Amino acid sequence: MTLTKPAQWVQSFFSKYAPWISLCVGVLANVLNKHEIDFAPKAVALLLVAWTLPAVVARVLPEVPPGFEEPRWRRIARTIGAPFVIVALYKNVLFFLVPIWFSSAHFPSLNMGVPLLLAAMALLTCFATTYHDHVLARPVRRVIWSAVVLFSVLVPALAVSALTSPRVTLFFSALIATSIATASLRSGEATLSKRAVMGMLAGALPVAIVAVVAAPLLPPVPSVCHDKGAGTAIVNRNLTGQAQTFPLGTKRVYTWFAVSMPTHYRQKVAFQWFQDGKKMGQPIVSAIQGGRTTGFRTATYKSAPSLGTWRADLYTDSSQLIGRVEFDVVAKEEASGKP
Repeated sequence: MTLTKPAQWVQSFFSKYAPWISLCVGVLANVLNKHEIDFAPKAVALLLVAWTLPAVVARVLPEVPPGFEEPRWRRIARTIGAPFVIVALYKNVLFFLVPIWFSSAHFPSLNMGVPLLLAAMALLTCFATTYHDHVLARPVRRVIWSAVVLFSVLVPALAVSALTSPRVTLFFSALIATSIATASLRSGEATLSKRAVMGMLAGALPVAIVAVVAAPLLPPVPSVCHDKGAGTAIVNRNLTGQAQTFPLGTKRVYTWFAVSMPTHYRQKVAFQWFQDGKKMGQPIVSAIQGGRTTGFRTATYKSAPSLGTWRADLYTDSSQLIGRVEFDVVAKEEASGKP
């Protein structure tokens, strides 16, 4: 009785609070480990281990035939240990991905969708029973889940290791993720045949093309806009005269961005001006270079802007929004505060 009551209390406590403890541990681990963009290739390795572990466990520790007694350690390793490790690996990868994708997204914009999805997936892994019943125990859902996570981790991994352009990164990330997802639904023998490989690539190709077409809806990972603003001059590549409202007659208004990317990564970008929501002129093409901890500083300007609300968007060459700066041009009387 002495041991039973504490055990029951511990079981009851964890049944109620384990998800929130798990969530706190995941967030704390991410903060303490300081997983940044350079961790992306390692995250791919963790994900592949999580992907292949069930097959390894099934081969090394198969279910005991009826009538045979299974050792306790073996049953625990097969039914508790392996699923726990799989969930822990997925959680580690997801909690790494969430801040990476959020930092590249711009609020408010449509490219917040993917980070929110990844955050919801990371949260779901903290509810072990729900995650197992609705994802791990269902082969098709598990494959789709893993494909989404693999795609999300391949995007920063390819940018870090291969320094590919956004279009190339999205294309091959979707192609690889979809191919592996398709392969996991086949038997081991069928997957190795040439015909099966060609079929998987043919099935993955449309998904890869869709990923490229849908690029404007995705954050420009791994580009991160650290700072931005509007001002009246650029001095030593820094913004001066910063404000959100400028009087009519201002000679020039500059929009300035500080964007960080992986070392040696070079990216074509374009500035697009808008006045009162209407596109003004053609995009202004430029380029930014990675490697600076404070971000690569780039700017564009509008000469003698007229009255209205102005906006300058900074895009990748695949139309992914990196940053946005808005300012107002008002009459001199309004700017000075006179009636």
